[in-house]
Amino acid sequence: MKNDKQNELLRFLGRSDRGVPAATLAGILGVSQRTVRNYVREINARGGPQIVSTHEGYRLQEKGELPTIESASENRIRVWKTLSYLLTSKDGMDIYEIADNLYVSASTIVNSVIPQIKGMVRDYDLRIESQKYRYTLKGSEQNKRRLIGHLATQDVYGFFSSKTALEQLFPGRDIHGVMQKLYDTCQQAKLFLNDYSLNNLLVHILVILIRLESDNDLSEKEVPAVPDNLPAIANREEVVALADLIVETFAQDYGIQIPAPDYQQIMMLIALSVEHETADIQQVIDPEFINNIMAILVALSKRYCTPAFSNDFALQFSVHMYYAFQRGILGLSYPNPIAGQFKTDYAPIYDMAVYFTHRFASIYRIELNEDEIAFVAFHIGAYLENTTHTTERITCIILAESYHTLSQTLVREVGENFTDRLLILDVMPLNRYLQYRPACDFIITALPLEGERRPVVKVSPILTKQNITAIREMLDAIDRQRELESARSFLKQLLHKELYFRNVCFADETDCIQFLGQKCIDNGYATDAFVQDVLLRESLSCTAFTSALAVPHAVSQYAERSFICVLHNDMPIVWKDKRIHFVLMIGITQQEMKYFKDAFNLIVELFSSTSRTLSLLKTDSFEEFCEQMY
Repeated sequence: MKNDKQNELLRFLGRSDRGVPAATLAGILGVSQRTVRNYVREINARGGPQIVSTHEGYRLQEKGELPTIESASENRIRVWKTLSYLLTSKDGMDIYEIADNLYVSASTIVNSVIPQIKGMVRDYDLRIESQKYRYTLKGSEQNKRRLIGHLATQDVYGFFSSKTALEQLFPGRDIHGVMQKLYDTCQQAKLFLNDYSLNNLLVHILVILIRLESDNDLSEKEVPAVPDNLPAIANREEVVALADLIVETFAQDYGIQIPAPDYQQIMMLIALSVEHETADIQQVIDPEFINNIMAILVALSKRYCTPAFSNDFALQFSVHMYYAFQRGILGLSYPNPIAGQFKTDYAPIYDMAVYFTHRFASIYRIELNEDEIAFVAFHIGAYLENTTHTTERITCIILAESYHTLSQTLVREVGENFTDRLLILDVMPLNRYLQYRPACDFIITALPLEGERRPVVKVSPILTKQNITAIREMLDAIDRQRELESARSFLKQLLHKELYFRNVCFADETDCIQFLGQKCIDNGYATDAFVQDVLLRESLSCTAFTSALAVPHAVSQYAERSFICVLHNDMPIVWKDKRIHFVLMIGITQQEMKYFKDAFNLIVELFSSTSRTLSLLKTDSFEEFCEQMY
């Protein structure tokens, strides 16, 4: 029996051209994931065909293939997943279990992964304790939530992937093929949907498809009434055309007729993807329902320290929760066999979804199972993924008369030329833009646009080399502005009232540095070694960078906590051959050292301005000083 299972495992891996997760293999073989891992060890011990582990799962090692060298991405994935286990394991994490799940040895986890995690959690006042091969994350719940928010919003390329998440939620479906078909269908209907809107629409369509295949037809139930007519919007004909095309595709490819309630849902989702106004959706969904969704999202964002959820997301997500609410009332749900795997792989996102679902279910007195929680987690994860992409990439809206062939070519060429730097949020005619003016970093327009406050790049309907250069220059300018704003934001965090001093006299720069350094030590910002390193730096070269300012700082030591210690004297201090009025001693932690250069340059730039220096000289309190610095 065991040999038959092992042979079946080998045959399946032999037919696969990529790694297969243990959960998938367990389902195919009808055994547990631990049994699959035992099979792999036994097969490899026999000395025949070897099964290797990758971040995707197990696969057969090809003949002559050299053992793989661990990549940085694989290491990162192990760190994220191990940290996720620590965050969600109330009784601690078994080191052997996590090693099995990640296809590595326990010693790899202990000697490589855990030390990296210890460094990460230290910044959140958390620690890792171990006892009898069980590891536990210790610290306050508030700090754990802060860490969860960080995990969910940072480095999401290696943590949450919409495509991977969809493949997990809908195993056996050709996600790429369906997404491409949906994209092509949108093109036929002359509508532009950004990546999040496409993902959002796709997940709803897949849920409808699975439910209908299971003979769960909403039209046979007592569903809350949905108006037959679509709210009045500018693109009504295109929205209806796209909904009709999707219905035709369902019928042709799957032999399934879309019932009227599901057709209404699809139309509503499309409308919200191209028309971003609350008034439209409130004709379909009770405004109080939408307000409750928004309130829970605000609470979630505050609890987990995530970026705020946009109005567009809240409206589209309200549609999802509206139909989840109906499914909860009727006892309908799409049974997802690997919702548990989704919960494990994206634990921080899933934790947020549990919080949201609990608040929602408490308000409406319904029960939503783990399958529904997994879908909520997908929507939250996809939004945070897209938000991180948005904050890293510059956003634009393209203005074109209509989304016809010429406009599609323009959008495609802009996207292809700037795919890593630019995110196209929407394509719309001038009248719609002037009506709604959605947020973005700048406008690309092939239409006359006057009196616009946002930066504008005017282009030809057929993109030229000059147009590409103009867009690139705009991106460079926005990047420089972002760096400046980031430096200002960081600088604001460095100023502390307990490290601000007025009119303290010193004989020279050494006395001044020792005084300020001792204040930093007393308040827990620096050590004596740091202060000695600042004195060493001063002996190497004078840090009086302008006629009014000195910026003493360390050569190689790091601060315990990042700070700027400020001294403002009306009578000048003798500093080598200069007479200065301001001393700003800077200390940066090792983790934040990457911000030092921009913050340092900003300080010198501020004091290089005669008018700004005169304004700073007139200040007489910490608050006044900060106001002029920002």
